[in-house]
Amino acid sequence: MKKLLLICLFMLHHAAIAADDHETLVMQAYATFGNGDAEGWAALHTQDLVFTIFGDLPHSGVHEGPDAVINGVFAVIPRYWPDFALDPINVYTVEDKVFVHNRQHSGGIHTETMHMFEIRDGKIARFTAFDDTDALSRSMIAPAE
Repeated sequence: MKKLLLICLFMLHHAAIAADDHETLVMQAYATFGNGDAEGWAALHTQDLVFTIFGDLPHSGVHEGPDAVINGVFAVIPRYWPDFALDPINVYTVEDKVFVHNRQHSGGIHTETMHMFEIRDGKIARFTAFDDTDALSRSMIAPAE
């Protein structure tokens, strides 16, 4: 019985360390995104990254690979939402998935979003944004030519 208890405690401790590592990785991804560090951001992701943005917005779709995200999402956001900002509220980790509940601000609109990250081999392999697409659509500006 004592041996079983020690094994369970070891497993819980290992899971807690993994969760902390996953959360740290995701927070680094937010920091590099916020600082405009595309190279640093790309280094945190797998080459076969699948990055999904729902809705019918200029950056919506399934983007495969870090370069596709940088060009199809990160280059687009400032053109339509120049004051776009995210402020994490809470972070939840379940096995290899990290969920980040954020406040999202743009164009005077203040809403909330949930982002889901899947971690594989110490890097982010999948991302899905569950954004308030109606609020994003209403706060979108026409890009400057």
